Amino acid sequence: MDRISLDKEVILNATEEVIRRYGPEKANISDVAKLLKVSHAALYRYFNGKNDLWNAVTERWLSNLHASSIDILKEDNSADIKLFHLLEDFAEAKRLSAVNDPEMFGSYLKLAQNSMDIIEKSIEEGINSIKNIIEQGIAEGIFFEDFPYQAARAVYLATSVFIHPNSFNDPNRKQNIEAVINLLIRGLKNPKK
Repeated sequence: MDRISLDKEVILNATEEVIRRYGPEKANISDVAKLLKVSHAALYRYFNGKNDLWNAVTERWLSNLHASSIDILKEDNSADIKLFHLLEDFAEAKRLSAVNDPEMFGSYLKLAQNSMDIIEKSIEEGINSIKNIIEQGIAEGIFFEDFPYQAARAVYLATSVFIHPNSFNDPNRKQNIEAVINLLIRGLKNPKK
């Protein structure tokens, strides 16, 4: 019954199509197998059931959502500018996803409710990205902080309000994001600089 060359990406692409078509509650592995014209057994060689597959879809979505963060971390900028760009990117990534693909965004929100390990891993990656920039700022003499991880966690929590869908339609959103980020960066800066 295996007529196509399967790999995880092919299965994830098909799963996204099925989720888009039926929604995360109604979609199932049978739908994915049917779309790919393969048996259930073929899918179980790659994923250990629906939860595993749905988690993989959620993880890939989050990874794609924050792909630009990797480029920001590689920027040749001072830590304060880099941190501003990163936090602005974090705030805008989900809003842009909701605007550009509202059906899948809604589906991912539902999937994420059942993928807390994946969500926590994504949050930890975000905090560590902020920590890396704070450490760069300490080395540059721009930021002063004895506990970079705790500071990064606080910065992440302070800006997390902007990743919530309730904030997406706020007419003052951009100004609010900039005000919070600038306040946080001023709080991290070395007063001697």
